[in-house]
Amino acid sequence: MAYFADLAPCSYFPAGQDVLLSVGWLEEGHSFTQGVVSEDFFEALVRLCVNPWQPVAFAGRHECSLCRFSGGPGTLVYRDMTVSFGGANVFVPGADRVFVAPTSVVHYIDAHGYAPPREFQAAVMGCPEMRSMAYLKALKARGLTAFR
Repeated sequence: MAYFADLAPCSYFPAGQDVLLSVGWLEEGHSFTQGVVSEDFFEALVRLCVNPWQPVAFAGRHECSLCRFSGGPGTLVYRDMTVSFGGANVFVPGADRVFVAPTSVVHYIDAHGYAPPREFQAAVMGCPEMRSMAYLKALKARGLTAFR
C-alpha cells in the first residue's frame, strides 16, 4: 500500500485524484495523528467497511506495517460486524469531495490509536447506507462517477 498524508489528493487510483482525499493511508516511518474517537463514529465506520462499494478491485491483502511482527490480524470483529481489511477501500462522500480510506483504517483506530481528521469523521457520521441509491448519488454529486 502507498502512504498518503491525511487530506492529500489520493493518486492511488487510475483517475479521480481531483475529487479524492486520502484518509488513513498509514505506513511505518510516517507520523500520524493519535487520539480518541467516539464509539458512535467507530461503529458507523465499521458498518461502512463491512462490504464497501469501490469502483475498482484489488487482489491480495496489505499487511499492517505498524504491527511489529504479525502484519496485523486481517479482520476486525466489532459487535455483530466483521471487517476484512487490507484488500479494500471505503469511499465516503464529504461536503464537496470524496474521502477514500483503506478498510485497514478500522484496525489503525482500534490497535494503534489513529484519529482521522474531523472532516472525515463528520462525513462518516452523515454517510448514507453503503451501496444505497442515496450513497451512489452522493458520490456522483461530488464528481466520482467512474474511473476511466
